[in-house]
Amino acid sequence: MGETDRAILATIPSCAGEGMTIVLPALAVAFAAFCVWLAVRIVNRRERWAKWTLAALIVLIAVYPLSWGPRCWLYYWGFISDDLMPVILTIHAPLDWLAINGPKAVQDAMSWYWNLGIGID
Repeated sequence: MGETDRAILATIPSCAGEGMTIVLPALAVAFAAFCVWLAVRIVNRRERWAKWTLAALIVLIAVYPLSWGPRCWLYYWGFISDDLMPVILTIHAPLDWLAINGPKAVQDAMSWYWNLGIGID
């Protein structure tokens, strides 16, 4: 991630704080438990609603990281108000953390995605 990217990301206020160290692992455990419960519903009971729930879950898992780029672009171009930003930042806090502190390959990929929408080379 280049210095320009870091400077731009630094302008976006962050909501990730000390509470995230407790919340994220708790959410990960709850998500894993939900996935096990859903798998049991699908395999043992063959319930149709469980299959649809799994499909929706897979779509949400794919859409969540893809929504980070448009959020950054919209904020950069001034389409997201400062009043709405704390809510959005709370939702995207893990992705913001990865963009700044993640492995180099992840930072580079997120930097490319960021630059895709704002047009910085």
